[in-house]
Amino acid sequence: MQETSYTPPEHLSSESWVEFELRSASNLLQPMVGELKKLKLRVIKERVHKSRVSLRRWFSVWSLLEQDGWEKKKFKKGVLKPLRSFLKELGELRDSDVNIETAEKLGCDKNTIDEFKKKRKKLKKAIDASLKEIQPEKLRDDIEAYLEERALDLSKKLAESDEADHSAFAHFDRYISEHEQSVRILSERATTPESLHKLRLAIKKWRYLLTECMGLTNLDLVRAQTLLGEIHDFDRLEPVLKESAPDDKESLIRLRKERATLVKEFEKCKKDLPYGLRPGLISYAR
Repeated sequence: MQETSYTPPEHLSSESWVEFELRSASNLLQPMVGELKKLKLRVIKERVHKSRVSLRRWFSVWSLLEQDGWEKKKFKKGVLKPLRSFLKELGELRDSDVNIETAEKLGCDKNTIDEFKKKRKKLKKAIDASLKEIQPEKLRDDIEAYLEERALDLSKKLAESDEADHSAFAHFDRYISEHEQSVRILSERATTPESLHKLRLAIKKWRYLLTECMGLTNLDLVRAQTLLGEIHDFDRLEPVLKESAPDDKESLIRLRKERATLVKEFEKCKKDLPYGLRPGLISYAR
């Protein structure tokens, strides 16, 4: 009978969790700044999406740092709060873009789509105003300086602590295991639009954490997030269609039919979610 022996990567076993978290958060700053700079030049659909993704990736990793004491009140108020507000605005504009795209695919009437486009123009004006207050390179420099300073403080505390294992891998493993458990519970109970939306966000965070912190990409996670995203698009659009185009029954029928198909696909997909996925080497002993 074969036995398996699992060995975490050497750099994650020898690196402290403070160094690991500093590196993980810092690595995401430049891509985020790059997307924000492009967005300032022109607010188009593709750049809205990419800027939003870059911010979400950073905040997913920050959730790990926040739990470990990196977040101080001044930084939260001066940097994180306005950045989260901007991310929310980007989300509203992105939702508007998706509503237009989905309505066009469903064959909704022109008046309905025109109303969606009018709303998008208003949301874009709000984004334009917010972007005037954002200086991407200064934002990067401020966050980098804060992270370096905070890392020194946390490293001193870590040196004085009696924690058994300071390694990056052990620390991250505990955190991601807890998150996986919350996903497992959500996936077993998710049936309503609200619970499916929460599950989608949890899976997205799981995927980003594995990618940005551990360098792992998993197609089952990508597929699950994509399916739940498409379901959410329909769930968000249905009440809007009922209100703005109550006589367009055919579009609603098509929407519900396509949503039901997606839900069936996700029920199959969620059985393959990669609980316990970690980077490392597996050796076999005979």
